[in-house]
Amino acid sequence: MRKFVNEYAGLPYDKITFVRDEHNRPVLKDNSSVVSFNVSHHGSYTVLAGEIRNVKLGVDVMTLDYNEKKSIPDFFRLMNRQFSAAEWEEIRGVGKLEAEQMSMFYRHWALKESYVKALGVGVFADLGSIDFRTNSKLNENSITTDTVLHVNGIKQDWLFEETLLDSRHCVAIALQDNSNDNSLRLRNTPFKIMNYEELVAHAVPLFPIDLQYTIQYFAKYEQP
Repeated sequence: MRKFVNEYAGLPYDKITFVRDEHNRPVLKDNSSVVSFNVSHHGSYTVLAGEIRNVKLGVDVMTLDYNEKKSIPDFFRLMNRQFSAAEWEEIRGVGKLEAEQMSMFYRHWALKESYVKALGVGVFADLGSIDFRTNSKLNENSITTDTVLHVNGIKQDWLFEETLLDSRHCVAIALQDNSNDNSLRLRNTPFKIMNYEELVAHAVPLFPIDLQYTIQYFAKYEQP
């Protein structure tokens, strides 16, 4: 978050202060530069999506691997109320293998999470009333933008950008413009994979080195 704000909003790295908003999400304490961002992590990735403009924005990444102990039919019965009838048709599909069903399940779950995170209400929302209709398959190195959202049967004016980070991880970004013209501008900007050196490049220490704390920390026994 700090690197994003520093690079894209041009604020000094060590002068950036984050606080929590009314929905407990991290935001800039002094948001004189209008910055919107959201973070998600699951499986092998942590992702950040951000805009230097006033938007409602949420992002969610999901691994497509199923690791639950329940059988998939039992798992679907447990989650039945979280999806609309139309969504279950997309998820189950005629002739779909279980792996394909789970991939579509997690794609829909990422879409729902991105939307409720953008709203700031989290999974406390009535997820069954949030009805997504996908129109294209997801692929690596390309962004899908034709998924449509209905809430209580009414089509919503939101943009959803989806992609595969790799064959086992999908990402969904929810966007709604808060500007006066209420126009969504397609960016189609792919995610950039960053290594540690890139992440901390140009970073500035936030506090002076506490030598005694450092000694105590590295003296701790590692578990496992």
